[in-house]
Amino acid sequence: MLTGAGSVLNGARVRPGESVAVIGVGGVGLNAIGAARIAGASPIIAVDVRDGVLRRARAFGATDVVNSSCTDAVAAVRELTGGGVRHALDVVGVAATAEQALRMTALGGGVHLVGLAAGRAHLKLSLPRLLLEQKRIQGLVMGSGDPRRDIPRYADLYLRGRMNLDDLVSRRIGLHEIDAGYAALRDPDVARVVITSF
Repeated sequence: MLTGAGSVLNGARVRPGESVAVIGVGGVGLNAIGAARIAGASPIIAVDVRDGVLRRARAFGATDVVNSSCTDAVAAVRELTGGGVRHALDVVGVAATAEQALRMTALGGGVHLVGLAAGRAHLKLSLPRLLLEQKRIQGLVMGSGDPRRDIPRYADLYLRGRMNLDDLVSRRIGLHEIDAGYAALRDPDVARVVITSF
């Protein structure tokens, strides 16, 4: 919750009516989509390679979904928005998706790197193009958040029915099942596993 929602509300500072694309809609991406909805973003486009998580993304506020395993995600997002999004969040953390985020961002837009990239990942940039298109690239750690400020805020949003956390919980387990819980996270249909008993 801190990373996904914070990346939208604290890092990108999405405003009402601004367009958002979220690349990678696991648990962090779903929270980013939910926060974009809370911020009043439109459209909110979910990009992933798995149909199951794209269906789930609609429950969190995605207005459109793009399966990048069978569609050119950049072309699809640019077509849906008439030229690109104001904010593209790469939650995956690989060079290919970061480059997609850069290419699907409109003039003056922001690319927000949320997913932790592997040590040798590099982003290729055309400096003249970056300058002329006035784009910005921002790395975000833990959603640029302050837990003392943000956790009570998100709890309040949840209690008021504005933040969807219930649909994130795919499985509830006991502490003795923790190994199975970690293994379950490899399943693309599992968003989050929660320990409910000791």
